Amino acid sequence: MREGGANVDALLRTFGSSIQDVEENPKGVRLELVYQVMREATRRTGNPDLGLLAYSKAHPANLEALGYAVMSCATLGAALQRLVDYQALTSNGFCMCLERKPDALQLIGFDVTAEPSLIPRAVIDAGAAQTLGLLHWLLPQHKPRPLVAAFTYPEPADTRMLRRLMGDNLQFCAPHNSLTFSSQDCAIALPTADPALDVLHMEYARNRLNVLLSGSMTARVRRALSESLAQGAPSDLPHIAQAVGVSTRSLQRSLGHEDVHFSALQDEARLMLAHSFLRNSMRSVKYIGALLGFRDQSSFHKACLRWFGMTPGRYREQ
Repeated sequence: MREGGANVDALLRTFGSSIQDVEENPKGVRLELVYQVMREATRRTGNPDLGLLAYSKAHPANLEALGYAVMSCATLGAALQRLVDYQALTSNGFCMCLERKPDALQLIGFDVTAEPSLIPRAVIDAGAAQTLGLLHWLLPQHKPRPLVAAFTYPEPADTRMLRRLMGDNLQFCAPHNSLTFSSQDCAIALPTADPALDVLHMEYARNRLNVLLSGSMTARVRRALSESLAQGAPSDLPHIAQAVGVSTRSLQRSLGHEDVHFSALQDEARLMLAHSFLRNSMRSVKYIGALLGFRDQSSFHKACLRWFGMTPGRYREQ
């Protein structure tokens, strides 16, 4: 943001925080604060493309343990898969998945902490720019560009910087944010690939993830929700509290300490399973809605409109 002319210290003070608070908070940075700062930074600088400046700051070191595990992957496609599998090491405010198509891989990002319309464009752009910048760092001689770059926000008045970075095949008002890369690009070997180091980096990343998840009520609830919803079992607060072995009040208190709400985790689990079932199964829309705990079809339709910007039937067709 500083590169774009924003005064980060002043912005953080505006929202009752500081650089020291951000750097010393063991829980990381609240997404609410990120949204507030990025939205205000865009307003103060008058630069709607502010988030795209994150491209030049992309580096594996930003991902810490995950960065090394990504660098040692054999191919670009393997690196994308690892980003998805271990993204919990970097953030619990969004989820990612990788869709394999006949001739491409689509990296999809879901933000389940807010309505899509409430997420500042700068935050979405920064995520896409950082991802693309990382891939270009990994393949400096090729610098693959997306076949398609899709964004949930409306088309900006000026798309020149977006096109310079992401290519000409841009989609706006999309059901989710995604970058699609050709299978040919994803098969390119990384110059940093090292099978021996990959074993070590993977073991370290796996251990870090296990430590994170074993001590996290958020992770336990996510796992319980996924299992319950996939089986068509009740997934309300009392049942999930019972599944993780604590009282309802203790569960809410523990999640509160981790700055997470149960309803957000429940919505996230439903979103991910709805995406998977609609895209990868032949089950009827009515069956999927009932499986995910929606009492009637209209509620499931409304949820899909909120998640994907379209009805479940149309999302399946795409």
